[in-house]
Amino acid sequence: MSVKLDEIVVAGDEALKVAEALTATTLRILRLLSNERLDVSTIAIRLGLSEAYISEQIRLLDALKMIKVSYETGKRGIRKVCQSAVSKVTIVIMPEE
Repeated sequence: MSVKLDEIVVAGDEALKVAEALTATTLRILRLLSNERLDVSTIAIRLGLSEAYISEQIRLLDALKMIKVSYETGKRGIRKVCQSAVSKVTIVIMPEE
């Protein structure tokens, strides 16, 4: 995987991982994060989904380096705050040579 500014270009096995990760939910999360930094609870509320499910999706997006995660002190402990790391994903279909 190569990263240029806010673009990720993937091919081969990495392309498969990214393609599998891009679901309706993860795309909605990426769209939310393209405008602002949000914590997991806020993302869950805005999307009407459980925090546990959103946390799972956030871990996946973070592992693929599509978002950046930081931790901040909140009203009731530590909050996981997320922001988008990409605005464009290019999946290369041709096999690598």
